[in-house]
Amino acid sequence: MPPRSLRAKTLRACLYLRISQDSTGEGLGVERQEAECRALCERRNWAVADVITENNRSATKGRRPGFDRLLELIASHEIDVIVIWAIDRLTRQIIEMEEIINACEMHGVKLATVCGDLDLSTVDGRQNARILASVARAEIERKSQRAASKFQQSAEAGKPSGGVRAFGYTKDGLHLEPEEAALVAEAYDRFNSGATLGEICRLFNERNASTARGNTWKTSSMRALLLNPRNAALRGVRWLARDEDGRPVLNEHGQQQRSQFHEIVGKAVWPAAVDEAVWRAAVSKLKDPVRRKHYKGCTRKHLLSGIAVCAVDGCGLVLRNKTNNKSRNLFCPALTHVCRRADAVEDFVEAVILERLRQPDAIDLVQVRAQGVDLAALRDEGAAMRERLRDMARLEALGQRTRDEVEAARDAVNERLGEIDRIVTDAGRADIVARFVGTGRDPVEVWEDPGTTLAMRQALITTLATIRVGSGRNGRPPKYSADEPPPRVFVDFRKREAQS
Repeated sequence: MPPRSLRAKTLRACLYLRISQDSTGEGLGVERQEAECRALCERRNWAVADVITENNRSATKGRRPGFDRLLELIASHEIDVIVIWAIDRLTRQIIEMEEIINACEMHGVKLATVCGDLDLSTVDGRQNARILASVARAEIERKSQRAASKFQQSAEAGKPSGGVRAFGYTKDGLHLEPEEAALVAEAYDRFNSGATLGEICRLFNERNASTARGNTWKTSSMRALLLNPRNAALRGVRWLARDEDGRPVLNEHGQQQRSQFHEIVGKAVWPAAVDEAVWRAAVSKLKDPVRRKHYKGCTRKHLLSGIAVCAVDGCGLVLRNKTNNKSRNLFCPALTHVCRRADAVEDFVEAVILERLRQPDAIDLVQVRAQGVDLAALRDEGAAMRERLRDMARLEALGQRTRDEVEAARDAVNERLGEIDRIVTDAGRADIVARFVGTGRDPVEVWEDPGTTLAMRQALITTLATIRVGSGRNGRPPKYSADEPPPRVFVDFRKREAQS
C-alpha cells in the first residue's frame, strides 16, 4: 500500500438537484436526479458531503436559496466537486453561470454532470459551460415566447386562463355558481352604495361564506374580487408591472410583479355575474386616489367621523372624536376652535337628514341615470379608438405622419375614450339616496335597518349635505331636533341635478 501522502484524495461532492415544476408534489423528478448523481459519485469514488434540493423551483425567476447555499459551500472550501444531472439543472442564467465559473476557478472546485464533466480550470471548459448555459437560456426564452403567444390568443378569444377557481364560477370558469354569484352581486351593490370593504368582509364571514380557496374574507381578497373583470364577462389581463423608467417591479422574492389593475382585451365567453357598468363603477371607486383606506383598528365608528368640518373662521378642518370623562366630543385639530358633545350634534344631523327625506319632493333628490346605454356599442367604439391609436403610431414610425399630427389625433382619441369610460361608469354607479327614497318604506325604517351600514349612512349625508360645526355654549346641551337646532351647527344641502 502506498504511503498516506501518495494516496488519492477522496473528493467531497455536493449534489445539486432541481426541477421547475412538480405537479404531484411527490418529488419524483429530483429523486431520479439524485439516484443518477449518486451512481456517478460511486463510480468516481467521491464522497457525498451535501445534497441541495430545490423542488418545484424555477431557474429563471428570482434568486434561489439552494443556489446561494452552493456558492457558500464553494467559498468555505467544504466541497471539491459539484455534481448535477445536466447544466440546465444548475442554471439557465448566463450571469449565474459566470458566478459558478468564477467561484469554482477561485477555489479549485470541479463541475461534473451525469452526461460528462466540465473542466472549469481550462478555457475550453469554461467556454463550453457558457455555451450550454446560453443554449439553456435560449430554450427557456423560446418556451416563454410560445406560452405568451398562446396566452394572448386565448385572452383575445375570451377564454378562461385556468388556475384557481374564481369565486362565483364553476371550476371550468364557464358557468356561474348560483349561491356565490348572488354574493358577488351583493358585494358590488353594497360597495357602490357606500359600504366599506371591511364591512362587506365581516358580513360575508358572519354568514360563513368563504372565498374560493376556503379562507375567510379579508379586504385584500374582497378588493381583488371587485376589481376582477371576469364578474362582468370581460376578459382582462394583468401584465408584468414596470416603473416609470421601464424597469421591472420586483416583489420581496425577487420576482416581477403583475400590474394591480386589469387591461380589458375583449368580451369573455362566460356569463356575467353583474352588469359591466356596475363593475366599472366599483373599479372607478377603487382607483380613486383620494379614497380613504381603512386599516385594521381605524374603521370609522361614529356618524360624523371624517365628515363634519370646523365652521370657525373658515377653518374647514375635519373634526375628530375624543372621549373625556365618559363623554365623546367633536373637536377641531386647531384645538381652540371647536369642542362639542358629539352625540347631541349627531342626533341633530340625523334628524335633519331624515326630515329632508320625508318631504314630498324628496324623490327629486334621486339622480336619474342615463337609460338605454348601449354598452356593447360603446365597447366596440372604444376598441376601434384604441386600434386607431396603434395605427397612428405605426404611421409615425414609417414617417407618414408627423409627431404633431399624431399627438393631436392622440389627444382627440383619448378625450373620447375618457368620455366613453365616464358614460359607462356612471351608468352603473349606485345612487345612495335611492336606497332611502322611492322604495315605499319610511326613510327612518331604512336608516335603522340592520342592513344599512354606518358607511351607507355616512355616504347619504355626504351626498346630500356638508356638515359644519362651530363653537357651542357652556353647560350640558339639551336634546336637539330638526325644529330646535343646536347653536352653530350647519347642514348645508347640496344642489343635486338629475343626469340625462
